[in-house]
Amino acid sequence: MVVEVDAARRCRVRRMTRAWLVLVLAACGGGDRDPLEVETDSGGVRGVMQGDTRAFLGVPYAAPPVGELRWRPPQRAVAWEGVRDAVQTGLQCPQSFSLGGPGGDEDCLFVNVWSPPDGKQRPVLVWLHGGAFIFGSGGDSYYSGKHLAETYDVVVVTVNYRLGALGFLAHPALTAEDPGYPSSGNYGLDDQRAALEWVQRNIVAFGGDPGRVMLFGESAGGFSTCAHYVSPRSTGLFHAAISESGLCAGTVSEPTLAEAEAAGVRTAELLGCTGADAAACLRSKSSQALLDATAVAPPGEQPPGGPFYVGGENVLSTIPNVDGFVLRTTLREAFTAGDFEPRPLIIGSNRDEGTLFHSSFFAMEVATDAHYRDALGRRFGTANVDAIVARYPIAAYPSANRALAEVTGDAFFVCPTRHAARGAARAGADVYLYSFDHPLDQPFLADLGAFHSSEIPFVFGTDPAFPLGRVGEAGQPLASAMQRAWTDFAATAEPGAGWPRYDLATEQHRILDVTLATGTAHKAAACDFWDALVIP
Repeated sequence: MVVEVDAARRCRVRRMTRAWLVLVLAACGGGDRDPLEVETDSGGVRGVMQGDTRAFLGVPYAAPPVGELRWRPPQRAVAWEGVRDAVQTGLQCPQSFSLGGPGGDEDCLFVNVWSPPDGKQRPVLVWLHGGAFIFGSGGDSYYSGKHLAETYDVVVVTVNYRLGALGFLAHPALTAEDPGYPSSGNYGLDDQRAALEWVQRNIVAFGGDPGRVMLFGESAGGFSTCAHYVSPRSTGLFHAAISESGLCAGTVSEPTLAEAEAAGVRTAELLGCTGADAAACLRSKSSQALLDATAVAPPGEQPPGGPFYVGGENVLSTIPNVDGFVLRTTLREAFTAGDFEPRPLIIGSNRDEGTLFHSSFFAMEVATDAHYRDALGRRFGTANVDAIVARYPIAAYPSANRALAEVTGDAFFVCPTRHAARGAARAGADVYLYSFDHPLDQPFLADLGAFHSSEIPFVFGTDPAFPLGRVGEAGQPLASAMQRAWTDFAATAEPGAGWPRYDLATEQHRILDVTLATGTAHKAAACDFWDALVIP
């Protein structure tokens, strides 16, 4: 009988895994289901309307990395019964400093999803936030995906990942714990990969197309985007990528696992954790104790020069390391070798990348020639100081501090970006290079120009929420053009007409300003200089 057949089918459906049920419901249009209720492979979630857009906030993508799961690779989220409210962002990961305020909780592995209300499959933009791997959150208001989702018909996902020592502490005892995971110190990067895997399993239920997932990020998030771009472990998780000011292919290399482990041993010693039980001892410490043990000195206690020139070992316990597993090689070596899937890539930097890092917000000012030379020696080696000073003489800039800002911008952002673009293009990728040149209106500090991170409100359309300045009326056309390019790239892997593809012969790039333009050989002479420099 038909009734018996239907009953049998219903029984079979009930025996399906949650993940398969998600796909079935989405493919069938969900019937009369409430559009604010979505079934994930861990359980149901109920979102909230933000204007015309559905928002599903604080959705767990992995198990809380607490207790014995601290400093272990992320595990699948624990299933829950019923429908979980997803109406506010989850707590940020622990951090001592943040534009959104300090604090947080180790139970922080959440994603936020913004999606139009019908079941149509749309391009997906997955955002990895910046913050030097020590601060920030996917739940920060200026990363809201509402505007992009409702204006450009896309799905936006923002990600929390473990930060600081909780995300990047390496230690020999941690490396030895699991032969199947021969590494330590790159847990934050693996969190991001786990979030991308969650997107592949679940995004259909939110109206997203798992075959059109674009990964993008800024600063530490831009570095992370490049790390996943060149990693075989992330193959198949996204079809295109955008790295904004990502320090990809840096002139100064990432630390080795051995260097990171040595720094982790010293961090553990500060906390009284030595010997055979060092791992257990470290897991017994509070998150605040770990933050305190790896804190960067405030500007007034640093030598002149700012965060790129501080020196010291604390930072090695708070950034990714080259372990041969999560990161097989340095990003510079990876882009040189070209041994990766050549997916479409937008990559770029801001015109005045260095000014923020040498402002009073971050740094003690470099006021003299001696300060300048000392900072250069700490970072690039004393043997290179004369050559760098000849290339960037103080007399050519308003001050010694501004000269060092120019060095920072070229050495850590502009020229490594060119190296990455060249490597991806040689590997066969469609590459689109840019320079963001438009200053914010009403910046929080004067004379910073188009500083690091200032493109963010242009990309997200979150002008009032961004704390460092405004897009302003004059910047709105540029904001619209960038949002269209970013979302078109997610949909089609092309940023739209007028943006030339980067190639090694012409080295064309897009100048992102109120008047869009095309340039060639961006800072070529400076980048040739940095490529030739041998840094210890």
